[in-house]
Amino acid sequence: MKRSAVAIIIATFFLFALAPLVQSEALTPQLCKEKAQAAAALLKAEGDAAIAKIKDPNGAFRFADGAGYVWIHNLDGIMVMHPIKAAMDGTGLLDTRDVNGVYLFAAMNELVEAKGEGWVPYAWPKPGVKESSPKVSYVVLVKNGDKNYVAGAGMYDVTAADIKKAFPGDAIYVEE
Repeated sequence: MKRSAVAIIIATFFLFALAPLVQSEALTPQLCKEKAQAAAALLKAEGDAAIAKIKDPNGAFRFADGAGYVWIHNLDGIMVMHPIKAAMDGTGLLDTRDVNGVYLFAAMNELVEAKGEGWVPYAWPKPGVKESSPKVSYVVLVKNGDKNYVAGAGMYDVTAADIKKAFPGDAIYVEE
């Protein structure tokens, strides 16, 4: 009897201790929104010091088994930090268009300047694929001192219609 009680206690301990290692977050629009907002709050509080934390490959801003991540650009259209494509850091983005002609970073900036935060739908190739897929990103304007950042996180295979249905009160960019 004593042995089985000890075995149950040990098994329960390992179950709870190892559960976080085997559970995986699903990449969802809600999670992208939460991570972008959390990164924005960190940037607002810490400014440039937050960038290393947001970029950390093992940190809270790489999520859903690495499929999700937060990037930071500014209102001048310069990529401040991209955790997957570091070659983009410091580059101008305002001329970047998707296959439908949407200037996606200009759209992101336009939306956050008007609404503070919201969703931008566009088309973009998935990693390792040439054809574009629907993608949507949640972006948040952050003001810290004289700097204006845009923190964003996005995911594929989600459309503006999906976002309108799931988040009816959120701002969604619509190209005019």
